[in-house]
Amino acid sequence: MNTFIEVIGIKEENCINCHQCIAVCPVKICSDGSGNVVKFHNHLCIGCGRCIEACIKSHGGNVEKSARFPIDDADDFLNDLDSSEVIALVAPSAQANFNLKKLISALKLLGVKAVYDVSLGAEISIYSYHKAIKSGKAKLPLIAQPCPAIVRYIELNHPALIPHLAPVGSPVHNIAVYAKTLHPEAKLAFISPCLAKKREFHDSQSVEYNVIFQSLSRILAEKDINIDLLEESEFDNYISAGIATNFSTPGGLKEAYLFHYPETLPSSISKIEGSLVYEKYLKDLEKAIKEGQADLPLIIDILACEKGCNMGAGCINQGQSITQIERAVNRRTEFSSSDAEKTIKLIEFLDKITQDLDFSYTFYSNLSANNDIIIPSELQLQQVYKRMYKEVEKDYRNCLACGYNSCYQMAVAVFNGLNKAENCHLYQEKELLREQEILNNMVDELATLNSKLEEEMSERKQQEQLLVQNSKLAAMGEMIGMIAHQWRQPLSSISTLAGNLKVYLDLDMYEKNQFLSLLEEINHHAQYLSSTINDFRHFFKPDNPQDTVYLNVVIDNTLGIIGKSLEYKNVQLNINTSFSQPILTYPNELMQVFLNILKNASDAFVDNETSYPRIQINGYEKNNYQIVEIIDNAGGIPERILNKIFDPYFSTKGPGIGTGLGLYMSKTIVEEHCMGELIARNTQEGACFTLKFPLR
Repeated sequence: MNTFIEVIGIKEENCINCHQCIAVCPVKICSDGSGNVVKFHNHLCIGCGRCIEACIKSHGGNVEKSARFPIDDADDFLNDLDSSEVIALVAPSAQANFNLKKLISALKLLGVKAVYDVSLGAEISIYSYHKAIKSGKAKLPLIAQPCPAIVRYIELNHPALIPHLAPVGSPVHNIAVYAKTLHPEAKLAFISPCLAKKREFHDSQSVEYNVIFQSLSRILAEKDINIDLLEESEFDNYISAGIATNFSTPGGLKEAYLFHYPETLPSSISKIEGSLVYEKYLKDLEKAIKEGQADLPLIIDILACEKGCNMGAGCINQGQSITQIERAVNRRTEFSSSDAEKTIKLIEFLDKITQDLDFSYTFYSNLSANNDIIIPSELQLQQVYKRMYKEVEKDYRNCLACGYNSCYQMAVAVFNGLNKAENCHLYQEKELLREQEILNNMVDELATLNSKLEEEMSERKQQEQLLVQNSKLAAMGEMIGMIAHQWRQPLSSISTLAGNLKVYLDLDMYEKNQFLSLLEEINHHAQYLSSTINDFRHFFKPDNPQDTVYLNVVIDNTLGIIGKSLEYKNVQLNINTSFSQPILTYPNELMQVFLNILKNASDAFVDNETSYPRIQINGYEKNNYQIVEIIDNAGGIPERILNKIFDPYFSTKGPGIGTGLGLYMSKTIVEEHCMGELIARNTQEGACFTLKFPLR
């Protein structure tokens, strides 16, 4: 297998796996799209450079982000300018990319000793083609070979056409042969639109440097050389080129040949360029030659790039219109070919130089062995198609979305490990449909599950509400005891006052103001009893309305229920609250929370025989929270159960006494209903319950 010199480099880390490089590549199989990045097989690449332009476009025109980049000899050229005699050979397409005469000045400013016009080499090619055809040395049809990408493609894929390649060198080869006679010690640099020329020079050893226009433009910028500010200069040719200055334009060879040899029938010269060359033309040509068809052309003017060399892979004129580019070339051609006397002198020069120098080119090779692609059998092909989900006739779309020209080409690439079934558009489409079907099923399942969850949540809420109410009912006996404590003193006072009134009546000591005072006092005690009943009645209401309240009001209402009970047990209450604003919450449920905590503290005083029972209630605001702390001195909660006290049905009061629901429901109310937080910890003297409520 022949190894080619590299003309295209790859930064795999920049590859976005878009496969545009495969889509524009005439070879296809030189790229490997089977992985996460598109890799590269240099031994199959013809060096046309289309993939570089496509990659740059895929990255939004950002050259630095592109995964593919051109490789030329610009750095070696620049480094050798000071130490060697370097001669520049300028391609005809330069006139479509630069101000040509000022470019000559710029090259000499860089240190180039002389500058020659490759258009003169094109004149040599045309003259030599004609001589080879007339002498019978050319095998017809003669395939012009100024384009090294076309030559390499024929060497790789159509070796039967190699004998038909022109026996004469390309324009740059010819001018190099001529320049070497004038500068035998010099190194030659081709100022070039083409990447593949580097390989031609590697094969023929005729030119040392291939410097593409892009690299030259960069070098001039780095050297701070502004072409527009320079004077114009002329080529160092002995004689000027004529009609062949149009050689870089598609059909330029044909036009030049017919200009010099007008007796030639225009129909005998075929002009072809671009994708059609690879997709159809060369295949048909090989078949036609093999079959000996009668209508074969005399010469084939063939180029790889659709716009010829004027917009080759190394050019810098992508921002210009086709009209601007071709006009620049045509104007020079019109001027160069308009002087009949100069044309005669050019013919005389060509006649002499082709006798004195050897412009033949024999560096063609049969490289078909490099093409190691295995064509799958029908059975193997069907297996690949099956992997690509191609099951019925309409699945063979040939849509080109994968980058290949047909489903068959894609299947061959997959079979050879150069791509994967997943990159087929149909595969992706069917996978998406299957995933969509799976998602639809999941959505249906989730909808069903959501419905069940809603039912369960509704049941859970009802159960929670029942637990809350059951917790209240479980505490009803204790509450009735509290009511008794609340009522005992007022009822006793009412009884005493009523007795006094009876005594006064029995003794006939009736005095109106005194009676009114005693009745007012009885009414006061009765109002107190009524207020107490209302507090308890609200507490035991089964509904749970939200309301905007101050937390200190909820605390006061709670103490209105349990306060007397704590007072009768000699519990000292210290209250210190400061809240600047009300909050939206469930006041009745919060009363239950406060009651549970205070009742537990009251029971703990009795269980632990606390001598001087004390409860401290603090209320304050901090970091967008309203915080309530209830602190007792009953000895604290045993550490072994501190993390269990909020569990449902956990109680330390023994069977028949505690339900184990009080603190569980308190935490549920605070954290799930009121979106707050309830935590418990021990202090040095007892327990501390902290309630935090967000300010909204």
